[in-house]
Amino acid sequence: MGSPSIVCGQAVFVKKGIGIVRRGKVSIYRQSIRDVGFMQFAEVEIGKKKFWLGSVHGKTLPGDKLDTPVRLKQSEKIIDFFANKEGPKIIGGDFNLKPDTVSVKMFEEGGYRNLIKDFNIMETRNHLSWEQFPDKEKQHFADYCFVSSEIKVNNFEVPNLEISDHEPLILDFEI
Repeated sequence: MGSPSIVCGQAVFVKKGIGIVRRGKVSIYRQSIRDVGFMQFAEVEIGKKKFWLGSVHGKTLPGDKLDTPVRLKQSEKIIDFFANKEGPKIIGGDFNLKPDTVSVKMFEEGGYRNLIKDFNIMETRNHLSWEQFPDKEKQHFADYCFVSSEIKVNNFEVPNLEISDHEPLILDFEI
């Protein structure tokens, strides 16, 4: 019998009429067959305007969501990937990081606006995550949305909708 395959349930959905110029996946870490993270990316076109989108699922373990060499490297890889891409950029998803980590600060120092901080979001997790691990510290953050300066943010919110153990990140923006 062969080894079990790993299926990652990460997806990006695009409204009909919005063009995808290019898309792909970038490995941001791999420590074992069961401990893999990646970022999906797309260059999106609306009318004659283009922008870049990154959807991240970052390093899960250890569960404390603190900086580790692998987490620092994953932030560096994401920032480096977009460094030579022209146009506005939106990078979001489950980074598995606490707000006060160097890994998060790297995006801010790289010129990205941290919408979790700017909009004073109090949590991106909900009771579904806390009930999974009742003996562990209650973690209020894991997810982030970073935007480049060319993105005009009309609104950003993280409503308490129990779709999963992560709350949705909703960005209303213009390019």
